[in-house]
Amino acid sequence: MTQVTIVGLGLIGSSMGMAIRSARKGVKVVGFDHNSAVQNRAKKIGAIDDDEWRLDKAVQDADLVVLAVPVLEIPILLDNMAPWLKPGTAITDTATTKARVMEWAVEKVPADSGFIGGHPLAGRGLSGQDSASPDLFVGASYPLMPTPRAPELCVRTVVEFVEMLGATPRFVDVSEHDSYIAAVSNGPALMSSALVLAASKSAAWGEIGKFASDEFGDLSRLAGVDPEITHGICQTNPEMMLHWVDAYINELTDLRHALAGMNDEDTKTDLKDRLTEAWEQRLRWSAGVSPTTEMPGTETGTMTESLGQMFLGGGVMGRIRGKRGHEKDRRN
Repeated sequence: MTQVTIVGLGLIGSSMGMAIRSARKGVKVVGFDHNSAVQNRAKKIGAIDDDEWRLDKAVQDADLVVLAVPVLEIPILLDNMAPWLKPGTAITDTATTKARVMEWAVEKVPADSGFIGGHPLAGRGLSGQDSASPDLFVGASYPLMPTPRAPELCVRTVVEFVEMLGATPRFVDVSEHDSYIAAVSNGPALMSSALVLAASKSAAWGEIGKFASDEFGDLSRLAGVDPEITHGICQTNPEMMLHWVDAYINELTDLRHALAGMNDEDTKTDLKDRLTEAWEQRLRWSAGVSPTTEMPGTETGTMTESLGQMFLGGGVMGRIRGKRGHEKDRRN
């Protein structure tokens, strides 16, 4: 691989260019972006070696073309690129939804080239070209999904590219990818929007907003993503997103019922049980521990207790265990 062409020079595209150039593998990075200011900026920050103002010239000598653009731009780019790709060119993308992308690739990519869908699980909550970093992908998981007819050479090229970024390539099924990413990324974007819409529609929003702090900022961050991008994600993965949005609604409904059923005298409530379950599962996820893993030797016998000791300290976990112990005594 001697030339990589990156189409789209925002956070992801510029970070990829920086990472390739930092790896010092003798690979030339050519950049193309429809926004001339973004393209010029990419050159200034060292994300690319050369820029090209025509797509055909940008891709014609590339061994690998990376489409780091919003998902709905991909079919248009594939149509415009196809006549100019040399035989054996590998093409990949960075979109967060994949089923439609793979359909477009099968339809539009020339038989002597190969498309391998990709999705870098990186970003650190950052946005914008000025946040680009050569280390953005280091240690990140990077799902890959080749089309059925993608030549082995093209697949190897994309794997080499991912490893050059410092990420770990992972071959996954397209439908599984879209379902999983809807659960933990695409669906939360709608939840974030729902939070902002609900709060901002209050007649008192002008005052409520003055009380919004880090909690609101964290949960509303995804509502601040360009709506064109989020809309494109929804448009290309609606079935999976509907499934998970329904699941969120069911959980919120159960939490609402639990909240409505509380009274001042209860020390153990359905709401507390549900909140504790969520807390425990997030603790396990943060530590990379399976939700079903058990660890003997703690009072409750669960890995969660040991993880809690590690992350929260004995005092907090002791209070939690103590409360559970009292509740168990009362039940007995």
